[in-house]
Amino acid sequence: MLAAQNFEKRVARVPLYMENFQHSSSESFPRLYLKDSNSEMHVESVEDYSSGNYDLSMSLKDPAHPSFAIFLEALQKECSRRGLRFLLVHEGNVQETIEKIRIGKLTSGFHLDFFSLWHEANEPFAKLSQTIQDCGGKPVNSPHRSRLFTDKAASHFELSRNKLGVPRSLVLRPGLTEKTTRQMIVSFLGKKNPTWNGGLFLKKGNGFGNKGVTHLKTQAIDELVSMVQKTLGADPSDSYLLQEEVRCGFLQTSHGLTRPAYWRVIHCLGTFHHFWWKPAEYCSPGEKSYIPLEAQEIRKFRLQPLLDFAEELREISGLDWFSTEICLQEKPAYSKYQVRADDGSMLPLVSIDYFNDQCDVHVQSQWHGAPPDLFVHTVARRFAEHATGLSRINNSRKAA
Repeated sequence: MLAAQNFEKRVARVPLYMENFQHSSSESFPRLYLKDSNSEMHVESVEDYSSGNYDLSMSLKDPAHPSFAIFLEALQKECSRRGLRFLLVHEGNVQETIEKIRIGKLTSGFHLDFFSLWHEANEPFAKLSQTIQDCGGKPVNSPHRSRLFTDKAASHFELSRNKLGVPRSLVLRPGLTEKTTRQMIVSFLGKKNPTWNGGLFLKKGNGFGNKGVTHLKTQAIDELVSMVQKTLGADPSDSYLLQEEVRCGFLQTSHGLTRPAYWRVIHCLGTFHHFWWKPAEYCSPGEKSYIPLEAQEIRKFRLQPLLDFAEELREISGLDWFSTEICLQEKPAYSKYQVRADDGSMLPLVSIDYFNDQCDVHVQSQWHGAPPDLFVHTVARRFAEHATGLSRINNSRKAA
C-alpha cells in the first residue's frame, strides 16, 4: 500500500523530473527527427497520388525510419481490410501535396501528423495539417490546439488556471533585459518552500525530445543568472520556464517490480492508456520503460485521481491524440488531484511533461524504451476505424 512516510524508507529518494533524464539522442522519440544515414525512402510504400480522395493520410519526415515501420505496416493493413485509401506524406512530397489539396486535386478525410514543428513559421508539415483542415478534412488534432498546448509556457498557464498540479515555475518571456531577468529570478527563489532542496530546470517553451532543457545545479545567484541568460540567448524568440525539480517516491507493482510513482498516459480518440514509465537509459537489463498500469493497481494505490487528472487534461486541451506525464510528488503541495496514503496524508499528483501530440509508436519487441506492441497495433486499428466512420459520413453527405 501507499504510506507517505515510507517513501524514503522503501527506496532511496531520487529526483524524478522527466527532463532530468538525458535521453541518448539515438533513442529519444520521435526518432524521425534524426535522419538515419542508412535509410532510403520506401517509394513503393507511397501510392501514386496524382489526384483522388484519400480516407486516411499520415505525415512523416522519413517514412523509412525504423521507429515507425511496425506502426506504418499495421496502419496500412487496417486500411486495406476496410477498403480505405491511404496516403503517406513525407519530406519529398509534402509541398506538392499541399498544393494539390489547395486546388482541389487531392483530399484527405482524416490526417495523422507525426512531425509538425508548430512553433516554426511556414513549417511544411504544420502547413499540411492546417491545409487539410481548411479544405474540409480532419487532422487528428486541431492545428490551433496542438500549437497552443505543445507550447509549455502556454499550457503551464492553462493547467495552473485550472488548479492542476504543476512544478513551481517562473515563465521568462522573450525580450527581457538581464536586469529584469535577475530581479525575477531573485524573487522566484525568495519564495521557495524552505523544505525544498532540489535543483532547477530551464525548459524551452517549444522544446521536444529532451531538447532545450538545462539542468541548473548552482544556487549562486550571479552564476545562475548568467547561465539562464546564456540559455535564453540561444533562442530569444521563445519563452522559457524555470522550474523547481519535482521528486517522487517508488511503488511496487502487482508483479513485484519497484517502479517510480510516475506514469505516462496516452489518449487516443476517447480511450486512455496508462503506463508505469521510466526513461529507457535508467532501466535495468530486461526492464521495460512502459509497463501497463493494471486495474488492481489503480485500486490498491487509490489512483483514480490519476485517471481524473488525465481526463481533465483532455477536456482542457481538446486534443484527441496526446501523451502526458504525471507523477506522485513525495511531499505535500497544491494540486486539485491528490492521492490518499495509508496514514491518511494526501500526496499531490503533478504534471511534469504536459502535452506531446506526436506519441511514441515504436514497439517494445524492437526496443525496450518503446510502448508495448499490443498498444501500437491497437491505436493503428483505432485510427483506421475512425477514418472509416468519417469516410461514411463524407460519402453520405455527397449522396444527399
